[in-house]
Amino acid sequence: MSLPPALPQTLPEAHELIQQLRWHVAQLQKQLYGPSAEAGPAPEPLSKEQILLSLFPAPAEPAATAEVAVPEPPSATETEPTPRRRRHPAARVLETLTQRLEPQEKICPHCQKPKCEIDCLVTERFEYVPAKIVRHEIHRPKLACPCGQGTVAIAPLPPTVVEKGYPGPGLVAQVILSKYADHLPLYRQQQQLERLGVNFTRQMLCHWVEKGAFLLQSLVVEMKAQLLQGDYLQVDETPVRVMDPEVKGKCATGYLWLAGRPQGDVIFEFHPGRGKEYAQQLLGDFKGYLQRDGYGVYGALAKERPQILSCGCWAHARRKFVEAWQMGDPQAEWPVLQIRRLYYMEKRARDEALSAPQRWALRQELAPPILEELKAWMEQLRPSLLPQSPLGKAISYALAEWEPLRGYLQDGRIEIDNNLTENAIRPTCVGKKNYLFIGHPDAGWRSATIYSLIVSCRRHGVDPWAYIKDMMEKLPAAKSHEVAQMVPARWKPASA
Repeated sequence: MSLPPALPQTLPEAHELIQQLRWHVAQLQKQLYGPSAEAGPAPEPLSKEQILLSLFPAPAEPAATAEVAVPEPPSATETEPTPRRRRHPAARVLETLTQRLEPQEKICPHCQKPKCEIDCLVTERFEYVPAKIVRHEIHRPKLACPCGQGTVAIAPLPPTVVEKGYPGPGLVAQVILSKYADHLPLYRQQQQLERLGVNFTRQMLCHWVEKGAFLLQSLVVEMKAQLLQGDYLQVDETPVRVMDPEVKGKCATGYLWLAGRPQGDVIFEFHPGRGKEYAQQLLGDFKGYLQRDGYGVYGALAKERPQILSCGCWAHARRKFVEAWQMGDPQAEWPVLQIRRLYYMEKRARDEALSAPQRWALRQELAPPILEELKAWMEQLRPSLLPQSPLGKAISYALAEWEPLRGYLQDGRIEIDNNLTENAIRPTCVGKKNYLFIGHPDAGWRSATIYSLIVSCRRHGVDPWAYIKDMMEKLPAAKSHEVAQMVPARWKPASA
């Protein structure tokens, strides 16, 4: 927060300054000590059922949802009891070792006959077996003719990730996943490997990551090409610290930009800044719906390129009203409840598994009245608020973004918010807390490449380790036309 250039001269100016300072102090206290959930300061005046009843009247079934049956809520007597949860989650099929403990008393003390088995109690325990490094030796015999006239024959080495290097595909995949999925810096991995009996230097591990990322880069290029061929993208960006040798005494700031599609791939790109030119590099020749937050670069780009249709993020707009409500402004409660009604609508669409056309029809029927009422309320209240007050800022943001915020009504495929891209960013945020910074600006592309594949694998239900290990085996010898079938969305494990 920057200090005011001069002390306020009038009471309204002093009051506005005090409100700003109180809000900033409350924000800092919330960041340090407060919960992360966006809960209000007081219980809702309306219950969930009341809000749902007001949102979904039942005079007649809408045509768009005629195919979807809405079940009646069960009564208290019809509700089935909740099944007991297991003490621990069910494990996947694991290697099982069986140990049989025989009782010492095998002869009946009364009749002196051997006892027979009538039952067997099974007790389940899980044991940890440390990982191990296996040393593979490749023997290549040389063959020659005793006549001494022919040539010596020897089988060529198969292509590998690190030419003339030590690591196999599984070891490279493990180092990559440990850093970017488990967020273990390389020096900690070096310590773990030492406990397993091998001493690979941190420089060697870094070299392996670079070689692996170089191979994986072709997959991300293919994924980006497929994303840009579509007509719907969600985008966002997050800062990351970089050790730049040209910046003395402190870390520079770079940015991981990402673009993705719901239930589809996500790609990251590293750029040294946050300007419009980097957004243009990310989007290329994309045409269609672009869902983003209120960062002005995307809006400016959409004005220059009419083929880009801006869609806003209701989660960002709602968050600002929630902050005003948490600051104790009772007027902020009503817009929070109205936006919640929009989200209940989306929940209904998910629960009933509506198709995109059905979700579009549901929104067209129920959302416009809520939005019109909300906009009229904001326009009426705005002149009476201090511009820098929390509620004033929330209303200013929502009205400035109003047309993009209404953008999700245009197509049933468009989400109401940009939360999926924010969720995709989370692994990078956890990683930054562990390895702190990217070691060099030239290394940013490695993080972007590997995060692209890890997050995309998780979206498609693919085991990232199995996928990257398979890529480390196949990519060194793969042809360029084969890459399109090796992206996470199309990859199948060998056993499938």
